[in-house]
Amino acid sequence: MSSNFRYHIIKNVKPYAVYIPQLTKSALRVLIQVSVHYIETKKSSPDVLALAINKLKNAGNEVPKNFCELFTMILLIMQIYLRYPKGVVKDPELRQCLSDDLGLTDVCVEDLAKVLLNHRATLSKNFSDTKMERAKMLDMQWRINISLKSTMAQLDKPTIVLHFKLINGEYRTLELPLSMFQRLRFNVAMLLSEFQSLQNRPVLKQF
Repeated sequence: MSSNFRYHIIKNVKPYAVYIPQLTKSALRVLIQVSVHYIETKKSSPDVLALAINKLKNAGNEVPKNFCELFTMILLIMQIYLRYPKGVVKDPELRQCLSDDLGLTDVCVEDLAKVLLNHRATLSKNFSDTKMERAKMLDMQWRINISLKSTMAQLDKPTIVLHFKLINGEYRTLELPLSMFQRLRFNVAMLLSEFQSLQNRPVLKQF
């Protein structure tokens, strides 16, 4: 098996495996449709997820309690797979990873593998196009939100709010609890350290 593919699946998707017992065949098919929609349009508004949930309800199917987490899991699997050139991750390798590492049922493995393998060309093109269209950040501002509890006796947990201005004129806002922001800082620092280590390698200094 492609060790990198398996590594990224375990690292990024395995934490969501706890929700797999909730995943039914009907729910998976709806989640695949929503994930394909996201890959094609780079849009996943609450309305889209609400329509998917209503589709399950109207068909008389049970909606998984952690529907959003399962959507994230399926989307991550598809995105990680599509990052690899065609032929790198073989059909048996993909199925084994979904079954053994994540614990998906045979029925779910079959449905997901068929979509990825049979529609690889279209999905790869859409995935590549949406990545190229991603707007870059032009500016960023931040602030700390501190709210008082009703007793006014102690401060509530602060949150960090990040405002991003994109080159296409749009704005994005991200609010994080302090603990999550610290994790973000740590991961960014680790990433910069890795970049610096790579740049210092003699083989890369030739470019």
